[in-house]
Amino acid sequence: MADSNRIRLTVASYNLHGFNRGRILLSSLCDTYDILFVQEHWLATYDFDKLHNINAKMVCFASSAIDDIISRDCLIGRPFGGVAVFIKQRYAHKVNLISLSKRYIILLIDNLLLINVYLPCISTVDCEDEYIECLASIMNDISELKFSDVIFGGDLNMDLNNKSYLCK
Repeated sequence: MADSNRIRLTVASYNLHGFNRGRILLSSLCDTYDILFVQEHWLATYDFDKLHNINAKMVCFASSAIDDIISRDCLIGRPFGGVAVFIKQRYAHKVNLISLSKRYIILLIDNLLLINVYLPCISTVDCEDEYIECLASIMNDISELKFSDVIFGGDLNMDLNNKSYLCK
């Protein structure tokens, strides 16, 4: 596609540290950007209406990290994780949902691949294994897709200036 035919999109990423804590800024960011990657909403699927109702001009794709736990037992401690992608309604008809997991969401809009991640933090038990497994799953999900551009964002939970194994 010629550059003159390309659509200019504004994109941001925001770690909520819990829906209730980040709700006000989330609403403002939805007014400002065409696409918004969100991490750590801390919501179960049954509470996704809170995300869907944050802005009438946005469509939300979301996944929960706590559904597995609350389906087996009571959640002890604070909620955790969860990712979402908000997209202006005017682009929603072009969106193809590729993958929805507790750590990432992959969407395709025409030839633009969107990947929002919430990767494990260093303090996570088996962090390296979980980090590599998540990236390998993403690679597997996108290996046969046709796209020309990629926006990979979210919370990498990594200081890329660090000389650790994962940063290399």
